Parts: sequence; structure tokens; C-alpha cells
Amino acid sequence: MIEIATLKRNWRNQKPAEKEKFRIEKIISGSLSKLKKFEKKQFRINMFKTTGVAFLLIYLIWAMLIATSFSIIKLIAIIWLIGSTIIFLKTYWKVQLKVNRLNVRGNSIEFIDEVLENFSIQRKLFKEKFWMFGAALIIGINILDLDTLKNIHMPERLGYHLLFSIIMIAVIWGGIKIRMFRFKKEYEPIENELIKIKEDLTELLTK
Repeated sequence: MIEIATLKRNWRNQKPAEKEKFRIEKIISGSLSKLKKFEKKQFRINMFKTTGVAFLLIYLIWAMLIATSFSIIKLIAIIWLIGSTIIFLKTYWKVQLKVNRLNVRGNSIEFIDEVLENFSIQRKLFKEKFWMFGAALIIGINILDLDTLKNIHMPERLGYHLLFSIIMIAVIWGGIKIRMFRFKKEYEPIENELIKIKEDLTELLTK
């Protein structure tokens, strides 16, 4: 990060017209480099996750529609699970940080605001929409179990559905907690750095 004292000195030495042309590369070149490295790391992690989910879905389809007897209930459950997963993954990939799509050569403060807004959207995705995705999974698998548990007595079936749902809720809650921990560890240092730069720039522009 460029020292604020150096930034102020350069600012004062510039002509008014030149001040308006401050570029993000000059102001937060270090932070920009970190953002690009961060983006590449997250892309690798997300590709690994997506590949794992794809294999699980393929196995689920094979196990429930090919390796075992076919039924309409199984088909409905599989379509529900695949549809829910695709919708969530599409939303998840859509909000991932893409530095090259941001206005890198534009106003520095606006660039910082774009990055901070992206981080905020990603937090909301896991705090809010991940619960919706989890609920969709619980519903889908419970529908699937209507067929796989059809030969078990009703009290036992209800107990299984309840136990499974409780376990899934705990797993989803744990997943959100882990994700929020990762946000704190990986996102917040960059976020705090950008906030500090924005504060320094705002102070500079008001003088």
C-alpha cells in the first residue's frame, strides 16, 4: 500500500486537471495485486467444490435411477435436487469477485466501493441464501426417502426423516460458521485495507 504521506505529497504537486485522473493502479497497486491473487485462489477452491458436487450428483442419479428400481417419486426428488443445486451454484459463481470486470481504470473510491459491495453480497449469500439451498436439499432428500423407506413402519420412517433433517440443519449451520470464519480470515484483511485507503482518499479529496 502506498504511504498516505507520499500520496498527499504527489496530490499537492499535481495540477487540478491531473488530480481528476488519479488511477487505481497508482493508488492501490499493492491491494490490486492481492485482489488478483485472492481471486485466483478462490477460483481454484470453487472449481474443486463444483467438481465434487457434480460427481455427487452423478452418483446420486446412478444410484437412485439406474442401480435401483425406478419410480416417479425418485425422479421428482432427483430433478428437485439437481435443479436446486444448479440454481445455487449459478448464483454462487455469479457473485464471485472478478477483478478484470471491475472499473480498474476509473475512480479509485468507486472501485473500492465495488469490491466492498462484492464482499458484502458474498456474505449475504451464505448468511441468507445458503439456508434456502439447505432447505431445498432437506426437502429433496426427504422426498427421495419416501420411496426408499416405503417398506418401513410409519413411526420409524417419521423418526428417520426427523433425525436426518436435524443432522442436515446442524451440517448447514456448521457450514455457514466455517464459511464466516473463512471470510474473517481471508476477506477481512483485504477489506480493512481497502476501507483504510478509502478513508485516506476521502480525507485527501476534501482538503
